[in-house]
Amino acid sequence: MFINKIINRKDKSAGQFKKHTIFHLTHYKAGSQWVLAVLKSAVKRRIVKPLPRVKHVTEHSIIAGKVYPCVYLTRDDFFSLNLPEANRSFYIIRDLRDTLISQYFSIRYSHPILHENMQKARERMASMETREGLLSMMTKRWPSAEIQRSWAQTDDMLTIRYEDLRADQFSCFKQIFNHCGFATTDRKLKKIIKAHSFEKKTGRKPGQEDLMSHHRKGIVGDWENYFDERLKIKFKEQFGQILIKTGYEKDLDW
Repeated sequence: MFINKIINRKDKSAGQFKKHTIFHLTHYKAGSQWVLAVLKSAVKRRIVKPLPRVKHVTEHSIIAGKVYPCVYLTRDDFFSLNLPEANRSFYIIRDLRDTLISQYFSIRYSHPILHENMQKARERMASMETREGLLSMMTKRWPSAEIQRSWAQTDDMLTIRYEDLRADQFSCFKQIFNHCGFATTDRKLKKIIKAHSFEKKTGRKPGQEDLMSHHRKGIVGDWENYFDERLKIKFKEQFGQILIKTGYEKDLDW
C-alpha cells in the first residue's frame, strides 16, 4: 500500500484533532465523489460543499475546523491559499491511464453539463471514434496530469492510491479517518463503506459497465482494454515520466 509518512505529529489528542481543518486533495476521476460520500456520512456538519472549478477553496474564505473535499489543485496552488495553521491533508492518486479512460467516458456520456465548454467537449467527443477522442485529450496541460506532476514524490502528505482504496477499503479509509481525527468505531466505518459501495450504489458488480452512469465500471486497469500502440506511444511521450515518478511503472517498457 502506497502511504507516505504523516506530517504534523504534534497535537494528537482527540480534542485537538477536532480543530484541524481537513483537505481532501486529489485530481479528477480518482474516486472523489465516492470519498466525499464516505466523509459526508461520517462528519456531515463539517463538510463544505464542493463547488465547480474548486471555488469552495479558491473563491471563499476557508473556515477553520471544516472539511474540504474534492480539492483539485496543484501543490503550488494549494499552498498559495490562506490555510488555517492547524490543518491536515490527504491526497488520493489514480493511475493516470485509468484516469484518462474514466474522464473520457465521463465527458462523452455521464457527467452533468455544468457550462458551455463542457457541452462543446461532449459534442467534440461524440464526433470522434473512441481512440481518436482519447488521443485528443492528451494535451500537455491536462489538469489531472498537472496535479499529479506537482505532487509526485512528495514526502509530507498522507498519500493513498485509488487502487489500494478499491482493494482494501476499510484499511485505507481507517488510515484517512485516523489521520484526520474522525472519531468512529470500526463497526460504524464498515457500515458507511458498505452503504457507499459500488454494488450498493449501482446494483451491479464491478466490471459490469453502464456508459451513462457516473459509476461506469468500478474496476482498475481498464486502460488496457483501450490503449493500442498509438495511444501507448503518445501517452509515454506526454506522461510516461509521471507514471514512473508516481510509482505506477518502473520504466517506459509497458
